[in-house]
Amino acid sequence: MKKFIVCVALMLSFSVLFAQRGAIDTDIFGALQYRSADGRYKASLEKNIFDDLIFTDSRNNKLQYEKKYLDKAEPDLRGNKDAQMRLLRRLVRENSRHADYRATFKVDIFDKTIIEDNKGYKLEEGKDIFGHVNVKERVNGSKTQLKRNLRGGLEYTRDNNKASFDKDIFDKWIYKDSFGNEIQFGKETWKRILEHYGTDEEFFWELLDRYFY
Repeated sequence: MKKFIVCVALMLSFSVLFAQRGAIDTDIFGALQYRSADGRYKASLEKNIFDDLIFTDSRNNKLQYEKKYLDKAEPDLRGNKDAQMRLLRRLVRENSRHADYRATFKVDIFDKTIIEDNKGYKLEEGKDIFGHVNVKERVNGSKTQLKRNLRGGLEYTRDNNKASFDKDIFDKWIYKDSFGNEIQFGKETWKRILEHYGTDEEFFWELLDRYFY
């Protein structure tokens, strides 16, 4: 999951200068309109009647950020034109090189964040009845899930492979995965790890990057 996000970010960085060569104006309805310097590419960011923010462009791309998603993820965005202009420029950088892309960003009635596109990607992020994180992701048919078990330990699955990071009865943190890796961390080592990474989840991602992928 984390590697996919990093790869996407690297790919997008190659088009970072594109949006700087265009101009953004506001039309009579208050929508933001982008036009490239050569006039060949256009994009807009506007609200619909439900207060969602909709990005569309001349390459038939469309991204819809529903109001409930914005209220949760970007509470200051809808009332801030400068922030909306920055969002529009970012979306131009991300979408100007391809066509026919569709994506929705929403929050369902269970307060679960759902991001889905027409290229086989879907992310569901929420909490279980105990308040523990539960993240599911699908990328081109491959399914992953990150969740906490009843003991508070972390479990990660990718298709048929699994990894876990949990404390044993002696208060030692142990990483295990289906590739045969098993690593134990004593109390003093764990203190230093937390000082560096901040949370067990961040360190778990580091372990997954090293031993799982």
